[in-house]
Amino acid sequence: MSQDPFQEREAEKYANPIPSREFILEHLTKREKPASRDELAVELHIEGEEQLEGLRRRLRAMERDGQLVFTRRQCYALPERLDLVKGTVIGHRDGYGFLRVEG
Repeated sequence: MSQDPFQEREAEKYANPIPSREFILEHLTKREKPASRDELAVELHIEGEEQLEGLRRRLRAMERDGQLVFTRRQCYALPERLDLVKGTVIGHRDGYGFLRVEG
């Protein structure tokens, strides 16, 4: 984590700091392909159960905020690198639905 430009900020917030969101995004950009949580833990030098749990929570928060996508292959990816269609799902009471594509 020593390469993280936001390491000091994270150390102020947490007793056992993990890499910042910005550093994780930068790492995935350089990596050029999706990564599992275990791969990220090794590559970012995450050690111990507390840091692993912190990484899990950070990745889930980044997924929730739209910064990352969790793929079917159990990997985290940058959304702009995937061929995704953005839209609104419209469900029908008979059990079928449609996707109203944005744009």
